[in-house]
Amino acid sequence: MILYASVMFLLSICLTFQYVTAFMFLMFGRNNPYARFVEKFYEHQPKDWYDKFMNFFYIMNYGVAHRGYVKVMEKHGGIKGKLRYAGLVFIATVILAIIGNIINAIEVRLTS
Repeated sequence: MILYASVMFLLSICLTFQYVTAFMFLMFGRNNPYARFVEKFYEHQPKDWYDKFMNFFYIMNYGVAHRGYVKVMEKHGGIKGKLRYAGLVFIATVILAIIGNIINAIEVRLTS
């Protein structure tokens, strides 16, 4: 049970960072200090274990939101790109809420 709780806690922290990153990109775009800070985590050619760990950290905490924003803005640009990105964030929220309800129902059934 402790392992399950710790894994769920780490996943919730990662999702929180993803949402913070997504909303920072929606509000301020790609050219802000936060975006430049996030971009420095990823190494294209990791050399040692630290670089590999930072790539994993980047993907888990920022990568999906950052890469999604870059791809949408390169394809659509401007306000249309921001609206599409906001739609993707909304769809991800709905999917996560459904998954959370399913996990909650499983937990309730297993503990009762």
